[in-house]
Amino acid sequence: MTQRSLCVLFTLLLTGTFLHPHAAEAQGNSGRPKAPKAPQAPTSPTSPAPSTGSTSTTTTSTSTSVSTLTTTSAADILSPVTTFRQFGSWLDDASPAIKGQGQMSIGMGHWRMSGGSQTNFPMLGAGVAVSDRVQMSASVPFYHTSYGGTVARGMDDVYLSAKVNLIDPTLTLSEFGLSVSPVVEVLSAGAADGRVHFALPVNMEIRRAPFRVYGSAGYFTRGSVFSGAALEWSSARGLMVTGVVTQSYSIKDDATLDGLGVSPRRADVALSVAYPVRTAAVYGSVGRSLNSLDEGGTVSVNGGIAISFTSVRAIPFR
Repeated sequence: MTQRSLCVLFTLLLTGTFLHPHAAEAQGNSGRPKAPKAPQAPTSPTSPAPSTGSTSTTTTSTSTSVSTLTTTSAADILSPVTTFRQFGSWLDDASPAIKGQGQMSIGMGHWRMSGGSQTNFPMLGAGVAVSDRVQMSASVPFYHTSYGGTVARGMDDVYLSAKVNLIDPTLTLSEFGLSVSPVVEVLSAGAADGRVHFALPVNMEIRRAPFRVYGSAGYFTRGSVFSGAALEWSSARGLMVTGVVTQSYSIKDDATLDGLGVSPRRADVALSVAYPVRTAAVYGSVGRSLNSLDEGGTVSVNGGIAISFTSVRAIPFR
């Protein structure tokens, strides 16, 4: 049975938000490193086992895994493999966009983990503000993963999200903001616990130019609670540098991992840079888990471009 570990943290740095393209983590988690699962018998001694193609974290990084067998012996088919905790993390600010404003993005991410690696390309993201307080977005990543000599590729998990602004930080004297971001995650085909899951992050923000501090906390129905925070600095020319810390706690029982002493906590850090180029922004990030690679930790490098647009209806008539 496949266990998923979501780290939307890295996705945040990949798909871009409306006002801050480098903070894509908030807009869905495209591409989470995949973990090994129990192998299945191949159709021939050299063919790969069928792939379930599920991902995550998270984000992102939730995991799906694929294994290739070179023999069909019972020992190979039934041999135990490492599993991963159910982790989830989401990070967004509380800043709303103006109705009609939107963004499209394309990114690429590379994760290295114990025993394998994963590259996601393209990582597609899009979103639009349907009102001055409500934004809708989606992310669709495609992955190529290598684990233990097995190579697999396909479409990763799809994330559909909204951001509902409750307090606009630009309209308060304290420059404090509050929003909620309901999320639907549609996992790849073959997910053991069902394909559709949900999350409800609550986001807060405080502005003190040239800095912003924002964070999120919430619950994933796959079985985790999480929190995260970011410190952002912006220059007069639009350069943005952001440091991010997220943590997640698995609340799903796993007797095997408990017996192995694998921690139910996961923490990640990342540093991202974004720079505007006309109506677009280019961004990149590096990150790593504070957990060891043996506990499902990852090291990542991500980058991409986000292009902003404004619909005709959003332009006032004179």
